[in-house]
Amino acid sequence: MQCRNHPDREARVVCQKMNVGYCQECLDNCESCTDPTGYCKFRSACMTWELCKKTVKQRLREEKESA
Repeated sequence: MQCRNHPDREARVVCQKMNVGYCQECLDNCESCTDPTGYCKFRSACMTWELCKKTVKQRLREEKESA
C-alpha cells in the first residue's frame, strides 16, 4: 500500500477506519490521523493515534483558540 500523502512512498502504517496508508514522514510530522475529532472504534489500538495524539490535540486547541 502506498502513502496517502506521498504516493511515491510505501506506507508504514494503515488507518483501519479509512483504509489508507501513511509513510514514516507522515508519522514523524503527525499528519496521519484523517479524522482526529470523529468517533473511531479502532482508536484504542491505533498506532498513528498513539504516536500523534498529543500533537493533534495541541493543534486542535490552537485552532479553537484562534477562531
